[in-house]
Amino acid sequence: MSFTKKQLLSGENLIVLARQHPLVLFKPILTNVIVLAALIALCVYYERRWPLALYGIPLLYFVWKFLSWRRKEYVLTDRRVVLHEGVFSVSSFDASLDKINNVYHSQSFLGRLLNYGDVGLETASEAGTTTFSFLSRPVSFKNSIVNQREAYRADLVSAGRPVPPSIPQMLEELAALRDRSIITESEFQEKKKILLRKI
Repeated sequence: MSFTKKQLLSGENLIVLARQHPLVLFKPILTNVIVLAALIALCVYYERRWPLALYGIPLLYFVWKFLSWRRKEYVLTDRRVVLHEGVFSVSSFDASLDKINNVYHSQSFLGRLLNYGDVGLETASEAGTTTFSFLSRPVSFKNSIVNQREAYRADLVSAGRPVPPSIPQMLEELAALRDRSIITESEFQEKKKILLRKI
């Protein structure tokens, strides 16, 4: 089942729905072409048509991969980032925009030519870093996340709600407390380790 508006929270708006690059289907397509060519060769050589019946196996493999690709969706709303996937059974992962500290992307040379790559989220949760692999138009998706995160934080400020500090900001505040002898060096190091685990 695809991500639908019914899965949005109250007052939440869908911004972007992205998928992996269609190039992820290259392997199953190539497999089907090779198997079909081999089966046709067998039919011609033995002058029989029954080998073509075996083509159902790679065809089912392609159908499964296609449905898996189609059902794996990367969703950006004005509140969170969601990975929604599954053909029969469904699973999802979501990260609230206020928990996202950093967003990055990486692309190989071929990825830059074909416009695919990875997008990573560094969050303040126990999950730490989450990577969305082989994403289509990764730079656009990353920029959309950054823009929505900043807009979300601006809305918090305008509503008079506190904006959660980032990990670097919390480390600076801890260092300032240590320098003013409010906390000890050992307390600083202990808190520092806890914060760094979240990156």
